[in-house]
Amino acid sequence: MKPLKVLAAALGAAVLGLALGLFIAGPGVLLRTDLGQALFARFVPPKYPAPGGAAQPGQAVRPFTVHGFDARPRTLPTPGRWQVINYWASWCGPCRLEMPWLDAVHADSRGRYEVVGIALEAPEAAQSLLQEIPVRFSQHHEPAGPADSSVLLGNGWGVLPFTVLIDPQGRLVKRHIGVFAGEAQLRDWLAEGME
Repeated sequence: MKPLKVLAAALGAAVLGLALGLFIAGPGVLLRTDLGQALFARFVPPKYPAPGGAAQPGQAVRPFTVHGFDARPRTLPTPGRWQVINYWASWCGPCRLEMPWLDAVHADSRGRYEVVGIALEAPEAAQSLLQEIPVRFSQHHEPAGPADSSVLLGNGWGVLPFTVLIDPQGRLVKRHIGVFAGEAQLRDWLAEGME
């Protein structure tokens, strides 16, 4: 067999294997890699365009307001500190999986950064999850939809969980679409962003 035919056959098998893997396991497996994150953002068109455009890495984030479960408004991002903002919902299985990892990262922050949770749903549903999976980081809520704050931060697909890192100057450093592969990947993602 000629080398070009071997290469074509190998490439075809790789594409077929990737397609079959995505069919069986869904896109979550691919999204757990940096390459998958980049490919998803590049080739999957967003459903919800952000009014005025979504913040891109390196750009300042337009301030937005969410509400705590005590109904107090809070404007984010908070100037002068690193923030990890995680969007979730009680019906989202991967969000439930990720909550303890975020809580552990928050507990180890030693004031270097703040973890903020934002539930994209009615407060009653979100509070029931927080009773089931208690966390120590601050929690807020807002209605989900084409104009929620996750869209302003680049989640035009409406994927949950969705996590962003914002620097002390209020710039978007990086974002993660979907669930992390584990607590170690979350910690690595955070450490790389804060370098």
